[in-house]
Amino acid sequence: MSTPVPVELRIPPQDGAPFTRFATRLSAAAAWCDALPMADPSGVAKTLRDTLNELNRAPVDPELRYELLETLRPSLTQTLTLLDRMLVNQPLVMAPRLQALATLSDQIGGLACTAYSICVMQAAREPARITRRAPARLVCEALEHALHYAAHKVVLALNLQLPIESRTWSTLHQAYLLGERYRLTELMVPGAGGGESSIRNTWLVPLLLACCQTGQLLRSDIAVLHAALRESVAGCRLRPGTEAEGLFAVDLNGASPPVYRSSMAVSGKQVRLLDTSDLIASATRARDTARKASRSAALLGETRVPLPLLDHLLDCLGSERERANRRVIVSEPLQAVLGFSAAHFHLAGERTLEDLVQKPRNRSASNSKENPFLVERKDDDPWAATHDTDRSHSSLNRDGSINVLARARTEREAPTELPANYSIVRVTTVDASPGGYCLDWGANAPGTVRNGELLCLRRDQKDPWLLGVVRWTRRRHASSTTTGVEVLASRAESWACQTLRDGASQAASLRVMILPPNRLSQGRETIITPRTGFAPGHHLLLQRGQEQRTVTLGKQMAFSSGMSQFEIREGLLAAEPPEAAVAEKGGIDYRP
Repeated sequence: MSTPVPVELRIPPQDGAPFTRFATRLSAAAAWCDALPMADPSGVAKTLRDTLNELNRAPVDPELRYELLETLRPSLTQTLTLLDRMLVNQPLVMAPRLQALATLSDQIGGLACTAYSICVMQAAREPARITRRAPARLVCEALEHALHYAAHKVVLALNLQLPIESRTWSTLHQAYLLGERYRLTELMVPGAGGGESSIRNTWLVPLLLACCQTGQLLRSDIAVLHAALRESVAGCRLRPGTEAEGLFAVDLNGASPPVYRSSMAVSGKQVRLLDTSDLIASATRARDTARKASRSAALLGETRVPLPLLDHLLDCLGSERERANRRVIVSEPLQAVLGFSAAHFHLAGERTLEDLVQKPRNRSASNSKENPFLVERKDDDPWAATHDTDRSHSSLNRDGSINVLARARTEREAPTELPANYSIVRVTTVDASPGGYCLDWGANAPGTVRNGELLCLRRDQKDPWLLGVVRWTRRRHASSTTTGVEVLASRAESWACQTLRDGASQAASLRVMILPPNRLSQGRETIITPRTGFAPGHHLLLQRGQEQRTVTLGKQMAFSSGMSQFEIREGLLAAEPPEAAVAEKGGIDYRP
């Protein structure tokens, strides 16, 4: 008979000084919480952190400790929610004040997890001291709450693109293993995050979220996926490591997130397989229903998930994803410009949108009419040969009068300074593949670095710009920021466009980029547009100086936070009618 492996939950010894923040009575704890200045989230967070730190070392009866923590929990939840909202839409390299808030949120989550773990261990060791409720019930609720706060640390790290501490994964797995030993994993209890939950579901949500390659997503997308997984986690089955079904595997005695089962060398007794087939089937039905109804999002439980994000979820949890190309480690300096406008500007040869819209001949003619001194001199100009004509760049003639021609010529030839967001920055490649690069931005990464953002790359000024898009981001604490870049085209053209309706333009000019045909586009040109305002079937007037084209948008090939990509066809073509939705009732097709 094999001896079970002991469960290890790290908790500090309760040998500190008596607790003095407030009297160890529920009424005193409630009054102390009511007096907290919630208008100052940072100050309240520091107070709660210090309070939990002191409570975790104080000798307190386990049942009273649990009741005190339950009294503090609404304040903990509110404070963590406020801190998380303050960290939304922040750049990867945050200001020191925001970094301090992120550290506070992480510390509170860790201390709250430790506080409930102490309740679990004390109640499990001395169940006779639990008199006002069933000991197993207290252990189950405290384990669920401990898992909730450990999961908060995981979600926070994923949102901030930070590496997750191995101790956090170890705490999650050991807490679940303890619940499994007591056979409490399926018991539904009031969840720390609201509603009802179980130890199994609370443990699975951060594991599944970590499998969704969140480095390719925005923080708002991660929040949607987190809510959707909480609604649909019941569709994920746990199986022993000896069975055949299950895409992911996790070692409960390890300290790492789930991995593909094919990459786990040994399957021991403490290995659990995550079978996501039922979850994928349910999400696929929701996606197909939304597409038949021509909706842009599907419902998973009560969470509205955009269809591209749902496709990402199905792709990550439905099959094993492998790299299409082999990476080669290479360190090479590159020049980069970040953002849709900056990429458009440099691909156009450092010409602005206005330069592309205005025709050069018309512009010079209009300028000449407005300023007669800027008219170009002809070869037979009788004044050209006069001895007193000053052809220097000085703005003063010999008699002290203003040389208008020289001043105008100097103003035209003076180099213009680039806007700050069009500036060229230096990056270093970490590795490369036929599909793109991994770039190291160093510790001073631009604040606009985020997933889905367009950028251009080149080695030096002699080389053409490559157009790419940021597919994933990762921070290594304060040392550096790395991004994965997919190259969209080795050569792209910048154009100005206007939407057409009934043959007339309906809007101001916008920036777009034309990509040459490739294998993925089946030999057709594609167009990169801003994220919103464009849809299949739209007619566009493209303009670049004296060149003009009229095109029709075809199938949407890709989209991200910073752009959309469509196929294009020449001319004003009729839009293809969408397939009519089937009006189903009792299995009967009621279409005419």
